[in-house]
Amino acid sequence: MEKPQTAQEIAAALRLALRGLVRPVAVLTAEHRGVRHAMAATAFCEVSMDPPSMLVCINRSNATYTAVAEGTEIGLSLLSEEQEEVSRRCGGGAAGEDKFAVGEWLLEAGKPPRLADGCAAMVLRIAQCVDHGTHVVVIGEIVDIAHGAAPAPLAFHDGAYFFPLTQAALNLVAQSRKTGEADGMNDGYLMMDLMRAFYWFDEGLQSALKARGWQSISRSQSFTLANIALGIHRPSDIARNLGISRQAVSKMLQEMGEQGLITVEPDPDDKRASLVGFSEKSAQLRADALEILMQLERTIGERIGARALKALRAALGQDWGALPA
Repeated sequence: MEKPQTAQEIAAALRLALRGLVRPVAVLTAEHRGVRHAMAATAFCEVSMDPPSMLVCINRSNATYTAVAEGTEIGLSLLSEEQEEVSRRCGGGAAGEDKFAVGEWLLEAGKPPRLADGCAAMVLRIAQCVDHGTHVVVIGEIVDIAHGAAPAPLAFHDGAYFFPLTQAALNLVAQSRKTGEADGMNDGYLMMDLMRAFYWFDEGLQSALKARGWQSISRSQSFTLANIALGIHRPSDIARNLGISRQAVSKMLQEMGEQGLITVEPDPDDKRASLVGFSEKSAQLRADALEILMQLERTIGERIGARALKALRAALGQDWGALPA
């Protein structure tokens, strides 16, 4: 295993490692001098049950930090899987009061805003702050907490939102298909078959690239490279196709640029926008990937027969038309 040496290499390796974790998503809020603040957060956890307390990390460049630095009580709302839009707005997709335009917010005098329709909402009285690097680690004692009726939490994984119940259902169908216990679902969900086929290709591609000595590429990065190969070059379009926020895709593109996989250049037709393309360094990676994909196709042809493979390509290659109403 090749070990990173420089601080920059270690930071890049750490970001890649952390992307593999599934993290719950919360919104941190405060009201300070008549202004409401909100930010999405994944760096939080419990500290103690005596006294009940939580820990949350805040970038000092975030506007919420000003309120925290002056000792204002903060709200911590744990989001449900139905609150992706709340997370997007508070994570940079909206500014000011627009962050509170979605969701059922509790707005009480003298208390920070909290979500009434999430998994849980709590108020933290700041007990201790520790500055380190770009962030401050805040430890707060819980002075108020309420549970919601939300069935499952919203989570973040590999640069995208992750829905535990949905993913569990997909995994259950996939495993049932293998064991013959799908109770008639085998013939009912083409989408499940297409997803399993894609994952088979992607996992085969990732494994073969790793065997050839290439660095690990996350699934979101793999999707991004596929988008570029299909002629999609605007970060906003890539974000929409991947189902992640512009802020998240911007951070991922920056990481991919640092790894030498892509280039991000100004759009000559729109000075406010940028275009993403393949870098020269990625040419050999793309060549290896295409060779591997051809090998995987040949393997499928050997297993299901050349005629079935040809029919599959023809069916998937047809124009399916506009989505039905």
